[in-house]
Amino acid sequence: MPLHADAIPPAVREWLPDEFSLTEPRQGQSAQLTFVDDAQLVIKRACGPVYATWLAQEHRALVALADADLPIPRAIGLHTQPGTDGSDCEAWLVMTRLPGTPLGEVVARAENTEARADWYRRLGVIAARIHTLSVPSELVPDDPRPWLERVLERARNAPGNWVQKLAARFDRERQPDMPDTLIHGDFTIDNVLADGDAVTGVVDWGGAGPGDPRYDVTLALSRRDEQPLEPKVAAAFLEGYRSHALSRELRAFFEHSYTVP
Repeated sequence: MPLHADAIPPAVREWLPDEFSLTEPRQGQSAQLTFVDDAQLVIKRACGPVYATWLAQEHRALVALADADLPIPRAIGLHTQPGTDGSDCEAWLVMTRLPGTPLGEVVARAENTEARADWYRRLGVIAARIHTLSVPSELVPDDPRPWLERVLERARNAPGNWVQKLAARFDRERQPDMPDTLIHGDFTIDNVLADGDAVTGVVDWGGAGPGDPRYDVTLALSRRDEQPLEPKVAAAFLEGYRSHALSRELRAFFEHSYTVP
């Protein structure tokens, strides 16, 4: 449902101008997203303990990475309260709005393979910038195990025999682990913004923290329609990222683990 101004809590309204109008964007799945017109702000609302926790993590990541050389929103504030829709809690995040539209839409409108390759090359450059940054202490989890070990445990305990079989196969055929780096954690092309001929923003930082950088690479090269990227386009991403291609088995595991709760 569209967010109405009178539903915004007083604590959140303090971060907004006295007069404003709201626009509903097309994106936003786990949280309700609303643009504050003229003020160039975004309101993000999440209901329920799981989604509220993700939104609090996103706020933590934006604050921790505020001085990083990345095109990310600036966090204005986070407000939590009991859920007005009957949920245990809800969270409200206000942040600056970055210019551009989701890269997925831009790529879909690209005229030819060369144009798509150019965008994916820029995407690879942004991914490399993320992965070369130090992990802020605020984003280090209490669990000292490597990220991949935590993902594997989640897959082993997930509902659905196929997920458990996938995890068991991955264990048997496991390739050498990579050291954890800073990762975005949801690095799909719909979470990257583009304007003109440049990447202008990376949003949805709720999964940020130390992790296997190959996970971000896998998500960047995955498509919602499950059709493989054109070889030239995938190669352009790896050229920008300055890395070699991932094995089919590793990408399959990461793609499936993306859907594991």
